[in-house]
Amino acid sequence: MHTAVIETRTLAAQPTVVRRATLPPSEVTGWLPLALGDIAEWLRHRRIVPCGFPFSRRHQAADGLVVVEAGFPVTLPVAPNGLALPSELPAGPVVVTAYSGPYRKIGTAYDLIEDWLRRHHDRATGDAWEIYHSPPIGCPDEWHPEIVQPYSIA
Repeated sequence: MHTAVIETRTLAAQPTVVRRATLPPSEVTGWLPLALGDIAEWLRHRRIVPCGFPFSRRHQAADGLVVVEAGFPVTLPVAPNGLALPSELPAGPVVVTAYSGPYRKIGTAYDLIEDWLRRHHDRATGDAWEIYHSPPIGCPDEWHPEIVQPYSIA
């Protein structure tokens, strides 16, 4: 069941290290734990400690595919190295909500954010991301992500 608490925050830009793939939406849930495991191992081998929880972010691509980034926030940007790529989560105002329930119904949390933005006459400015406060492994229904949506204030 979704906890319908919506809050706003203002974030600083956050360097990240990610693995990126272009996938059909139906393959993202299976790819995500593997990608985060790969990035965690890449960081460990370089003795880089993440400065936050794992996350994923999806960008719409052509032909119904999505470009997915999965990784960790880091203190300083990293250079591209094999499967690990530098990226960044944007600075600015965000709307945040937590989701708990069947992962296949996470769209309801995104709908709540969209409704909140509409009621406040604000608009989304870029792709949302999901933060996993516990590792997204095992059954997706146990992941309980926090959804973060950048927006512009009316």
